[in-house]
Amino acid sequence: MKKTVTLFTLLLSLILSAQELRFEDVIKVDSTVTKEELYNRARSWYADTYKSEKDVMSITDKELGEKSGNGEIWYEHQKFYAGVLCAKGYVMYKINIYVKDGRYKYNFHSFVHEGTRCSGGGGLVSFGILTQDKEHKTESNKGWREVKDLVNVRIENLINSLSEAMNKKHEASNDW
Repeated sequence: MKKTVTLFTLLLSLILSAQELRFEDVIKVDSTVTKEELYNRARSWYADTYKSEKDVMSITDKELGEKSGNGEIWYEHQKFYAGVLCAKGYVMYKINIYVKDGRYKYNFHSFVHEGTRCSGGGGLVSFGILTQDKEHKTESNKGWREVKDLVNVRIENLINSLSEAMNKKHEASNDW
């Protein structure tokens, strides 16, 4: 019985994680750029980009070439839908950047929307884990799509700024 429950839990987590909204890619840069240089570029980009107390860098391992942390995106409705005032809040997510000589990998994942309580003791509209699904099964589909659209735009902007930073010499590498 215990093995059956464990197997079921493992299969369920694999199915759910396969649907998770995620942005990841491996990007090749100039092959002469070292892992250390890319690590320094990633560190500077993260420091310049994430300034909130909630944006915490949790792993900084220069030897392995990994920087991982948390980020957040503030969501406030642009369209009207049921529960709109209770849905404003943060979308929290995780970010991983891995570096090797001549390339880096980014992974933005684990997006979770958490609404805020409505004034006057009203409800709370949280969309929870954002997935690849086109529709949300229990809440307003307008809000679900709006949150996902916001995340798509913001993460694409972050990916572009990361790309720019990873292709620029780190300040300490410049000859001044």
